[in-house]
Amino acid sequence: MKQLLHKFFSRLIDFVFLLPRNPGVKLVGYGVAVLLATLGLNWLAKVQYRTEGTQFSLDVSTGDSVPQVLTTVAYVVGVLLIVAGLGMALVDYVRGVRRDSRRMAIVVELRGLHSSPDTPARDAELGSLPSHRQWIQVDFRPRGDGERVNPALLLQRVAAIRPSIETLSAGRDKGDVTLAVGGLAAIPALFLTGMLLDDESEVTIFDWHRDAKAWRIVEGLDDGHRTLPFDTSELPGTAEEVVLMLSFSYLVDLVGVRNTFPGLPVLQLRAEEARADVYWSAVKQQAFVAAFRGAVQHLMEQRVGRIHLVLASPASLAIRLGMAYDPRLMPELLVYQYERTDPVPYPWALRMPSHDGAAASVISTPPAHISPAPATPVV
Repeated sequence: MKQLLHKFFSRLIDFVFLLPRNPGVKLVGYGVAVLLATLGLNWLAKVQYRTEGTQFSLDVSTGDSVPQVLTTVAYVVGVLLIVAGLGMALVDYVRGVRRDSRRMAIVVELRGLHSSPDTPARDAELGSLPSHRQWIQVDFRPRGDGERVNPALLLQRVAAIRPSIETLSAGRDKGDVTLAVGGLAAIPALFLTGMLLDDESEVTIFDWHRDAKAWRIVEGLDDGHRTLPFDTSELPGTAEEVVLMLSFSYLVDLVGVRNTFPGLPVLQLRAEEARADVYWSAVKQQAFVAAFRGAVQHLMEQRVGRIHLVLASPASLAIRLGMAYDPRLMPELLVYQYERTDPVPYPWALRMPSHDGAAASVISTPPAHISPAPATPVV
């Protein structure tokens, strides 16, 4: 019996004192513990056994072991703790309701491809985002099947994202506004969006899950696959601009790159497993971002002043890469759009905002600069 009581009270103490709770709930736990301890010190048990010829009676009590005044005080203290705890819990609950009523999520969804889903991301299950949501739809999809993305319209719509966020969040504390961003669009638009939202403190990144046909936040398991070593052994020491290929979701078109950028050194950062559906881990995406930043830093050490970026990655990773690029410290960056069937495979690029204060702009690749180039090995 003594061991049983000891075990009970040990579990009770662990339950009350070790679990992380708000102060109100803890006070309630303390009060309950005091009441139960008082009952444990003052209890009465009676056992009777009776037959025709035998009668047995056993009375056990600890009521005389503790003075009645101390028992009464303990009861009062326990009740007061419970009342005070319930009051504090109620106040905390009311504050939480008010805080939740102030919180708002702004969901930014980019739609820039013919195959962009019509399922609104605003209504998707995106983790712990507040239920009160505002939706910024950045739509620059080509109208006809034969049309291509209009880079001028793309830039206009993407550049309006930050003013739209500022308008929707006006009058609210920054901590009450949560931002979620994702979508399916041209790589330059995704990368620029990431750069524009880099200063936001809390950003949730989501992507379109093709198998589930639904929007999902990037929170899957890490498969451990990373990038291959970044080799710059053949980079000329005097190169002021280079082409950087990032082959993450699939292998970049090397022949198209050689034909579009004749005479420029071409370097590649490649994933061990270049597939589009293996980037649902935020840890893995951050590792690829770190590898990208390391490659850029290495180019900076070689005094490269301009990078022509050719990127093949999932939309969510392209946004995250953009958020990691610091135009104040890093070289001038041009992010290119890929059109497989065009005479110029990389016909235009977005020049990202740079340290000189210049805003993003559209850069066309002059056809006159295109000349056939052999598929030489990538540096």
